[in-house]
Amino acid sequence: MLVLMTTLLGYMESYKLRMRVETLETFLKVIRLMETEMRFHALPLRQIVEKHCGDMELLRQCHLQLEIGKSFDMAWKSGVEAGTGGSGLKSKDKSLIERFGAELGHTDIEGQIAHCEVTAKLLEAQIEQAREEKKKKSRLFSMLGLFSGTGIALLIC
Repeated sequence: MLVLMTTLLGYMESYKLRMRVETLETFLKVIRLMETEMRFHALPLRQIVEKHCGDMELLRQCHLQLEIGKSFDMAWKSGVEAGTGGSGLKSKDKSLIERFGAELGHTDIEGQIAHCEVTAKLLEAQIEQAREEKKKKSRLFSMLGLFSGTGIALLIC
């Protein structure tokens, strides 16, 4: 039983690494979608969020907050808090996502598009780092969980 539990803990840590990469990649797609909507359709932020709220939990949560009358900044922050739970994101990832939403809507369309492009570049760097971390540590966590459980079980017996 002990071996199983420590193995599961190792797999859970490995899963968090995979989820971090997937969540960051999804957010990059969302940024690209928002940039496209701003550039070619000149849609307001509320409409963009409403249109794409099925693409990511963060946007769905943000949309729900906008529906109850919160400002975009507050809705985005609430969306980040509620929509990134269990995603394996680190605090620097969440901080980048929060800053992205906090700075949207405060400039003209060209400024917002430039903001999307800069954030996308920063996010691409974080995705690459997350992929490297996943590649290096994923298997390590799985094996560490299995071997530590086996070692503890042998010590107990």
